[in-house]
This record gives sequence, structure tokens and C-alpha cells, in this order.
Amino acid sequence: MDNIQMQFAIAGIINGLVQLIILVASIIILVKKKSTATVFLCVGSLLNIIGFVGGYIYNAIAAQNGTEAILNAQVTLHFFNAFSIFIFGVGLLLLALNHFGKHSTDRLN
Repeated sequence: MDNIQMQFAIAGIINGLVQLIILVASIIILVKKKSTATVFLCVGSLLNIIGFVGGYIYNAIAAQNGTEAILNAQVTLHFFNAFSIFIFGVGLLLLALNHFGKHSTDRLN
């Protein structure tokens, strides 16, 4: 394994760990406070992990069909990841608006 492959593998592992931490945090927030915002957070982070893992599988399958298939896979994955981040972002925005409103407290309860 050369240096570029090692860096790519390490970056993938770090990315996966960060996404897993975000999913666990989203689930904890959902358990403590069930709301539309926290559901969006969990769904967005879950979709992001599905896209992350599925991306490796999808690229491996696409690689067998040539360069154009890989490019099409990348476009599809970018749209899927953007959608999952959008869902997560909407949840985070709703949570921030609800949590830091005029009459809110400093706790998530």
C-alpha cells in the first residue's frame, strides 16, 4: 500500500468515526427530547452513514463497468450526500431555533 492509499484509508476511517459520533449524539438528543428537529437530525445522520458505507460498495460495483459508470456513481453519491446533509441541517436549524428562542432555557428538556 503506497502513501496515497494509506492517506485515503486513514481519512475514510476518521470520516466514518466522526459520522458515527454524530449519529450517536443525534440519537442521544432524540431520546432526551423527541421533536421534529431531533428526528430530522437522526434521519440526516443515518442517511449520511448509509451514503458513506454505500458509497464504497457503489463505487466498487461501478468500477467494474468503466470510467463513465464511476463518474455517474459519484454524481449520484454527491446528490445523496447533499440530501442527507440538508436533512441534518434542517434538523439542526429547527433545534437551534427552538432551543435558543426568546423564552427558552439553556437545557434540552
